[in-house]
Amino acid sequence: MSLMSPPSIFVVLRHGQSEHHVRGLTGGWTDTPLTALGHEQARRVAERLRDELGGAAVRLYSSDLQRAMQTAEYIGHALGVAPIADQRLREHNNGDAANLTVEEAQARFSEAWGRPSALDERSFPRSETWREFFDRTAPFVDELNAGDAVPIAVTHGGTIINIVARWLGLPVSALQSASFAAHPTSIFVLQFDRHGRRVAERMNDVSHLAEIEGAVSISSLLGGR
Repeated sequence: MSLMSPPSIFVVLRHGQSEHHVRGLTGGWTDTPLTALGHEQARRVAERLRDELGGAAVRLYSSDLQRAMQTAEYIGHALGVAPIADQRLREHNNGDAANLTVEEAQARFSEAWGRPSALDERSFPRSETWREFFDRTAPFVDELNAGDAVPIAVTHGGTIINIVARWLGLPVSALQSASFAAHPTSIFVLQFDRHGRRVAERMNDVSHLAEIEGAVSISSLLGGR
């Protein structure tokens, strides 16, 4: 990977909680709006970005799916910019599983459900392979240009995995054994350090949600063991 003139800092965040999270629908290209909590998460992350950026110029990009665009609209209002929709920032295309409930998808695609997919395997009919998903996302990262404005991208959990991997120069094959957690409206800050190395300065930062959701403790993460 080679970037001709990359930005020194790049901010990426996930959309707020969406209706598919609470209605038992599959994610991916299922296109649902934010919940009431999602709107509050978006408002809080917008205020935080406004305060942290301190008036710096920004370029705001967003997936064109509702949950991302609605989140981006809060950010755009806070920062005084209009979001630019980019379909490359969409979540993994889940093909024929889109718009189904989890139960419907499990029943209809029982052989594929819950089984880890290889990079070139389709989880559902007409879905993307993960390699195709990565190849869709990577050009967005590669085409970012340096300038006076800080690029901000509002996107999805799976897309963030690809973006972080691309920024750090990880091959797509690494994503079969490694990943990155992304809570709704979590902030990721990617930058070049003083030695010119690509670094993830901040990942899955949701401290702006502490008042309404509480902090995630290490002990809570042990609960699934």
